Amino acid sequence: MGSYYRHTRSEKAEVPYSFQCEHCGKDTGPMRAVIVGPEATDNSNFKTLNPDREQKLCKRAHDNLVNELKSLHKNATEKNIISTKFNDQCPNCHQPQSWAVSGLKNKMFENPLVCLGVGTVFSVIAVLAHFFADNMEYVTLPMAAGIFGLGVAAAAGCLVWNVIKINSKSKKTASGMHNLPKIDWSAVSNLLEEQ
Repeated sequence: MGSYYRHTRSEKAEVPYSFQCEHCGKDTGPMRAVIVGPEATDNSNFKTLNPDREQKLCKRAHDNLVNELKSLHKNATEKNIISTKFNDQCPNCHQPQSWAVSGLKNKMFENPLVCLGVGTVFSVIAVLAHFFADNMEYVTLPMAAGIFGLGVAAAAGCLVWNVIKINSKSKKTASGMHNLPKIDWSAVSNLLEEQ
């Protein structure tokens, strides 16, 4: 039986930004958001990849970063949705900013959908094991339903937690002026212009 290796690569970029605090009115000065692209993976039987596969893996990691940056840029410039990767805590008074609420709302359903998806997949596997596996008598349909129920409960819990976070931040940022951060997209313009 051979060994199995999972090779991963990711790329990151720093995007400079600043903002005027909505509470104390002070400028934050230069800040940096570190944007990490989703990991690219390659499964192999070898500990090291050959140069061709390594190059393809690195290219996928680079493309993932470019797609992530383009998505963040489009959301910020066209929809005023600022990603949570941009820290909204004022370095002077440590208060949150109202523009961060849009990023939280944008991510509100991510974790609940993952929980629901995982619960569904495992319950389907349990149902298939019940009907088609000969030596899996202990896998029952109520067990499959329970697994799905746990997925639904975890999704609901995540959604409630996200709503609480959004409401809390909305209350903290309700008073005062409303500003948007000044994001220097020119620092990553070469990546944003890639096809």
